[in-house]
Amino acid sequence: MDLYFPNLNAACEDVRHLRQVGNELTEQWSLAQILDHLNLSLQMTLTGAEFTFPVLLRPLFRVMFSRTLRVGKPSKLRGKAPKEIQPSANLDEDSCANRFYQLCDTLMQPDTKFVETYPMLGRLNREQWLQLQQWHCAHHLSFAVPHVSRSKTV
Repeated sequence: MDLYFPNLNAACEDVRHLRQVGNELTEQWSLAQILDHLNLSLQMTLTGAEFTFPVLLRPLFRVMFSRTLRVGKPSKLRGKAPKEIQPSANLDEDSCANRFYQLCDTLMQPDTKFVETYPMLGRLNREQWLQLQQWHCAHHLSFAVPHVSRSKTV
């Protein structure tokens, strides 16, 4: 299933649904670990990252991912997350979910200031940041298949 979120509120609704009805995971991370990874990424939108990608690779990544982000479809590409945004092993799902909801709410506020650059893609404006985070949430949450189907609106 191609998962798409028109905004971060829809991602929050999906997490609530996954937690309410239960889910099967198709990858190695638990739902708490997925949320922890997403939380670390969402936080980067506000405070920046402690890692970077080589400057010469950023334009290549930008070209590779620009259509994917614009269309909002999960990617078939797989890679290992930088160690700075890899999730911890033992996490409390409630805490991770609550942090996710809080960060999404903060990012959806029109007066929230975003950092200007993403380590892999370079400079991003507010709309591009939100597209990136919506895509990233859909990408990882697509690995959690709910026991009761997602609604047609998600």
